[in-house]
Amino acid sequence: MTPALRTFGRILASHWIALAAWYLGGEVLHQLLVQLAGFVGGHTTLGGLLLLPLAVAARLVSYIAMYLTIRPSLPGTAHPEAGGYQEFLATTLAAILPFSAFYAAWGMLTVDQNEFFNIASSIALAESNYEFGQLGDRGGIVSVGVLPVAVLVIALAARILHARFSERLPSWTFIAASYAELLWTFMLFTLVGQWWADVREWMGERAVTTWLQDIGDWFASNVVPVAMLWEGSLWFVGLLATVLLVPAGWLAVAGVIYGTTFDSTPPALKRGRAALKGTTAKLTRTFLRRFEDLWAAVSVIWRGGPVLIGAFVVFYALWRLATEAGTRGILQLIGGHDSPFWDAYLPLILVSVAAVAEPLGVAIVATAYDAVIARPEAGLDTDPSGFDGEPSDAAVEVGDVEMKGTHSVVWHQEDHENIVRE
Repeated sequence: MTPALRTFGRILASHWIALAAWYLGGEVLHQLLVQLAGFVGGHTTLGGLLLLPLAVAARLVSYIAMYLTIRPSLPGTAHPEAGGYQEFLATTLAAILPFSAFYAAWGMLTVDQNEFFNIASSIALAESNYEFGQLGDRGGIVSVGVLPVAVLVIALAARILHARFSERLPSWTFIAASYAELLWTFMLFTLVGQWWADVREWMGERAVTTWLQDIGDWFASNVVPVAMLWEGSLWFVGLLATVLLVPAGWLAVAGVIYGTTFDSTPPALKRGRAALKGTTAKLTRTFLRRFEDLWAAVSVIWRGGPVLIGAFVVFYALWRLATEAGTRGILQLIGGHDSPFWDAYLPLILVSVAAVAEPLGVAIVATAYDAVIARPEAGLDTDPSGFDGEPSDAAVEVGDVEMKGTHSVVWHQEDHENIVRE
C-alpha cells in the first residue's frame, strides 16, 4: 500500500496542473462541438450527427492525454520508448471502441444526444414557424432507419479499407481512420439505444407488462416485507453498479490506453483468428486485436486480487463522495439566485469543481492499474509498441505458430521457415 501511496502523491505533485489543463481543454472543446453539432443539426440532422461524434472524441483525447501524461510517474507502467504522436494516434484508435462502450453505458452519450436534440430542434422549429410538417431532415431527430444504418456501414467499410491498406497509406490517414472508427461505433451505440428504447416502449404497451405491474402494486400494498425486499434489491443493484462497475470500467479503459499485454489469449479469440485465412484474416485482424486488447485490459480487474481491487473501489467511492459533497458545499456557499444566474454560472461552477477533482480520479485509477501491473503473479505487462498501427500483412497469425522445444523455435506454416529465438 505504501508504494501505491507514493505513486499517487508523485502523480499529483508532478502532473496535477497538466491534468487539470487537459481536462479543461477537453471539456471546452466538447461543449463547443456539441453546440456546433446542434446548430448544424438544426439545418440538417445528418450533418449534425456527423459532427456529434467529434464531441465524444474531445473527451476521449483529453483522457488519453491525461493518462499518457502521468505514465512516466508510474514505475510499473513507464517505458523509455513510449511517447510521440504516432503512439498517441494509435492509442486513440485502439481506445475508441471500449471508451465509446463505456461512454454509452455511463449515460454520457444520452446526455450529449439530448443536448444536441434540444439545440437542433429549437433552431429547426423556429425556422419552420413551428410547423412540424415543414421540418424534413432537420431538428436532430434520430431514429432507426436507412440513413443512420448507411452511415454506419460506410464508416465501417472505410475503417476496414484503412486496416487493409494502412501500410501503403501516409501516417496522417490514421486521423481519418480514427474518425471512421468513432463514427461507426457512435452510430452503432446510438442505434442500439434507439432500438432498446423502442423495445421498452413496445413491452410497456403489452398486457402482460400491465399485469405484472398490478401484481407488484398489490404486493406493495398488502405484503410490505416483500415490497421492502424488492425495493432494497433494486437499491443494492444500483449501488453495486455505481460502486463496482464504474471504477472497473475506468480501469479497463486505462488498460487499453497503456497497452496491457496478457499471458494468454482467450481460447475463443484464438480459434477465431486461426479459422480465418487470406484476405478475410487481413480484414478482420484489426478488430479481433481490439477485443484482445480489451480482454487484456479487463483482466486487470480480476488479476489485481481482492485486496488491491477492493482498496481501489473504496478509494474511488470516497473520491466520488468527496466530489459530490464539495460541489454541494460550494453551491450552498453561493446561496440562492434566480434562474438566469444559474443558467450562466452553474456550468462554470461544475467544470471548475471537476477540474480539481478529475486529476484525483485519474490518479486513483492510474495508481491502481500500476499496482496491478507491478504484481508478478498477475502475469500482466504493458507494451506501448502494441499501439504501433495496424498489423501488417506479414504478421504471423495465431494458428500459424507452434512452440518447438525449450528455445522457442516456431514454425511458420505458410513460408516453411524456422525462426529460433534464443
